[in-house]
Amino acid sequence: MKKINFNSRSLFALPYLIYMTIFVVVPLFMLLYFAFFGDGTFSFTEVSAFFTDSSQWATVARSLRIALTASLACILIGYPLAYTIARIKSKTMQYMVLMALVAPMWINGLLRTIALKDLATLMNIPTGETLLTLGLIIDYLPFMLMPIYLVITGISKSYLEVSADLGASPFITFLKVTLPLSMSGIISGFLMVFTPAVSTYYMSEYLGNQSTFMIGEQLNTMFTKDNKSGAAVIALILLVLVGVSVFVANQISRIGNNKKGGIA
Repeated sequence: MKKINFNSRSLFALPYLIYMTIFVVVPLFMLLYFAFFGDGTFSFTEVSAFFTDSSQWATVARSLRIALTASLACILIGYPLAYTIARIKSKTMQYMVLMALVAPMWINGLLRTIALKDLATLMNIPTGETLLTLGLIIDYLPFMLMPIYLVITGISKSYLEVSADLGASPFITFLKVTLPLSMSGIISGFLMVFTPAVSTYYMSEYLGNQSTFMIGEQLNTMFTKDNKSGAAVIALILLVLVGVSVFVANQISRIGNNKKGGIA
């Protein structure tokens, strides 16, 4: 019998392995069980019910559209903001600005959502897709800001100096050097925003209306009605959506890594 080497570094991974088994692998098998064995026998009833229901597809499409809009808006806002902060000469000032932007995340997300709804009510802003998208942007912008900031600050200044020595303007240097080298931060930020945005339910419940009904709300409704099989199918669909988005993002990141920054 082979003895366990307690000095092996692989043992440090054991707690993580146990954690992943209990909170990831076991729940995944439970989802598969409820989706296909909800009534005790193997059946595609709930799966076929989902794929043949046009309202379910409309909910998925709506969730993808709202989440994608919020994610792209976070990129458009977060990248210039992260770039500006990274160019501040004082590191102390950089950290202070970041702290001011990230500090609201310490407050419970539900409380922030309720506060935003109350503020919208005072300003006579109706609930709907616009308010919901705005709420997603406000709530998840720090998730976009931080990875982009960390990547930009990690870019060696020598690249920028070489670009300037070769006669490139600051704008060309940004397009040919900074932007390509910071693509990994954009991809990471996109995933960190898109993944929770597409599956949100409390924000769509408080900030949206019937026209913004999202797949996260549908999942919550299934659990409320104690429809474990239907909820399991929707949860699996969400997992597939997230998995596809991660795969596409990784492919884009791989293509970006193959194209090194430089002056064309």
